[in-house]
Amino acid sequence: MKLRRLSLAEFRKFRDTVELDGLADGLNVIAGPNEAGKSTLAAAIRAAFLERYKTTKVADLAPWGMHGARPTVEVEFDHGGRRYLLRKSFLSRARCELSIDGGAERHEGEAAENALAALLGFEFPAKGQSRPEHGGIPGLLWIQQGDGHNLLEPAAHAQVHVRDALTRLTGELTSAEGDDLYERVEAERAMLRDARSGRPKGAYKEAEEACARALQAAAELAAAKRALDADVDRLASLRRDYEKAEREQPWRELEQRAAQARARLAEIEREREIVAGLARELAQADDTLGLLREQVERDRRDAEALRELQAQAEQAAAALAPAREALERARLQHQQGAERLAQAQAQVAAAQLAAQRRDCDEQIVRLDQELQRWDAAIAEAGRLAAHIQELQAAAAGLSIDAASLRKLRGLEQRIGELQAQQRAGATRLYHHLQDGRVIRLDGAPLAGEGEVLVSDAAELHIDGVGMLRIEPGGRDLPAVLAGLQAARAERDALLASLGVAGLAEAEARAASHEQIRRDLDMARQSLGIHAPDGVQALHAVQAQARARREQLHAQRAALPEAAAAMDLAQAQQALRAASVEAEHAAQALAAARTTLDTQQGRAQSLQAHWAARQNEFLAAGRSAQREQRDARLAEAGARRAALAQRCEAAQLALRAHQPELIEQDAQRFEQSAVLARDAQHRRHAELLQLQGKLEQAQAQGLGERLLVAEADAQRLARRRDEFAARAQALDLLWQLLGERRNAATQRLLDPLARRLQHYAALLFAGAQWRLDDALLPAALARGAGDDPLEALSFGTREQLGVLARLAYADLLQQAGRPTLLMLDDALVHADQARRELMKRALYDAASRHQVLLFTCHGEAWQDMGVPVQEVPGTPRAIDAGLS
Repeated sequence: MKLRRLSLAEFRKFRDTVELDGLADGLNVIAGPNEAGKSTLAAAIRAAFLERYKTTKVADLAPWGMHGARPTVEVEFDHGGRRYLLRKSFLSRARCELSIDGGAERHEGEAAENALAALLGFEFPAKGQSRPEHGGIPGLLWIQQGDGHNLLEPAAHAQVHVRDALTRLTGELTSAEGDDLYERVEAERAMLRDARSGRPKGAYKEAEEACARALQAAAELAAAKRALDADVDRLASLRRDYEKAEREQPWRELEQRAAQARARLAEIEREREIVAGLARELAQADDTLGLLREQVERDRRDAEALRELQAQAEQAAAALAPAREALERARLQHQQGAERLAQAQAQVAAAQLAAQRRDCDEQIVRLDQELQRWDAAIAEAGRLAAHIQELQAAAAGLSIDAASLRKLRGLEQRIGELQAQQRAGATRLYHHLQDGRVIRLDGAPLAGEGEVLVSDAAELHIDGVGMLRIEPGGRDLPAVLAGLQAARAERDALLASLGVAGLAEAEARAASHEQIRRDLDMARQSLGIHAPDGVQALHAVQAQARARREQLHAQRAALPEAAAAMDLAQAQQALRAASVEAEHAAQALAAARTTLDTQQGRAQSLQAHWAARQNEFLAAGRSAQREQRDARLAEAGARRAALAQRCEAAQLALRAHQPELIEQDAQRFEQSAVLARDAQHRRHAELLQLQGKLEQAQAQGLGERLLVAEADAQRLARRRDEFAARAQALDLLWQLLGERRNAATQRLLDPLARRLQHYAALLFAGAQWRLDDALLPAALARGAGDDPLEALSFGTREQLGVLARLAYADLLQQAGRPTLLMLDDALVHADQARRELMKRALYDAASRHQVLLFTCHGEAWQDMGVPVQEVPGTPRAIDAGLS
């Protein structure tokens, strides 16, 4: 494909017609400064081929601010020995026309666009603007400005066309049928197996689950049958055990043996009572012996206490003399402390009088200061109260209902939305009249250049011509106008009720009211600080302070003047010391008197107690009683020893009978008899239960149900096995087809890999492309490892993206597909060395393809062996600018 001429008018930057002509078959370098229109030329070519002429989503093609523009592109190109002329206009009076061989064949409208799509290998969107996924081969080979690094996305969108070209080159003519078969097998396999886990699904899964349920049901019935057979055997065994127990009745023998053990225990119990009687006599003997021993010990303690009491009475009589001396010393100290206390009390009285005078003076000064503060607070509170009244009056005048204000805001927003809808649905009338010419729209004159929005039916009068009636075509426009009028009427009524001219005045009133409210709150808070209980409370406190000051003045005048006195604190400290000393002396005197009284009373008490105890201990008959108690103690000891021997012999005889073992035997025989009877009862109950269960099972036909369930399980197992065999066969076929498909894909990849290697070697010696199954470059192999494309720098990705497109163009050309390479400001991120290598690749590709290179650095491409063309409409030639 060779582009011969490009012409465009009213297209973006170019309002007038511009033409790019004289394009060479190989490399064409088109240079110009920024904003000269290079990207506009590239966009015009893309729009001519890739955009639907009827779409309204291409308003950006029209020149900025140009109303009623009709962007038009005309492209003349050759392909396959035929000359094509494409004319396409957008927006106003949109049209598409394709002429072949000077009109020998013509296509218009969508037929022309479909012919272009089939020729170049791309798709049109169903509606709207063309998107990258529709670009196909042109989207791959036509690099937009700043998009050279993006290779994978456009290559993926052109994959179908590239695969078709590779199929033609490699002779894999049945690849489509192979893909269809592979996809059919994959779909059939997907109906039976999960794609990710490989587990059964669909009918296969249902067959497996039905088989599992049938097998489980058969297993449950088989288990029930085995349990039934076991119950039959258990019933026979129970019946034998029950009849044997009924004949032998083993519990009767156990009950007799238990009765014999209980009789032996009764005899042993009588012997135990004899032993208990002897034990009680021994305990009584012990009590009597203990009592006698206690009485003898008490006699000994009484004699010892009498001797100790005599010694204590003698010691108490000797301690009276020191106590009398201590009492005399305490009396003397008490008298001296009282004299010092009286002196300290006189000093404290003088110091207190002086302190009262100073306290009155200080309180009078503080009250004077407080009265000054109360006067200032009362004045400030009065000022704040007046300010609050002013603010309240101002707030009452600016008050506005918050709900009404919110409603007004909503109405204004609604009016704005309706006006936007009106503008969107109304008819726009643009006029550009000659000087002095006037037309009238519903009587209103229109002159010069301007725009009028017509939202309702209107009449346009043109002098000397006639009248035109304009009716807007928006179906919902009358409803919008009615809603707009209703909203405006409601807004005007609400403005009248609020007494404002508009929303701005209402917002200002609300803001002023809110500010006054905040000032009022602050004034009230300040008043609360200065007069928390009100101004009257301040006056009351002030009056109390003045009365207190008068009282203090009177109290100060009543206090007599005195000579200089000791400091009150020192006087009080001296008084406390004297008081403590006097108190200690009084306590010592009282303690000495108490001690002497106590010791005198104790000595007298001990002397009287000793005399009484001695008379009682030596009284007639007490000595004889003590001697009798000693004799009885010896007799009780002998009797207790004899009883202990008898009791021990009886206990030995009782232990020889082993009553605990006999008690255990009685319990063992009794429990065994109870257990034997309970076991027989349980056997009888179980017999009845098993008989009922077996009768019910026979009525349900468990055996017949088991046979039916086993037959169902076998049938469903065969069906499951059939699905399993089909799934295994599909697995094998899918695997074999996948291997064949991979082999075919590899054969498809070889031509592309060779072309990619050809261009990659120009830039990176020894580097190789690595392609994936989708025919897309995945990585660049250099040295010991692979570098994924996304891991490379932006400039390197851009250079590799250009090289890959050159390789794709070679393949497409060999397959007979039209190729045109278009680079819009590409390779701007290449350094000098890389740019030189890329020039070699472009020069080599230009020997087979037409290349349009748009650049703003024309001086960098003067060594390509072709002239550097200037962008049409550029003020001065490129060569002149580079000289």
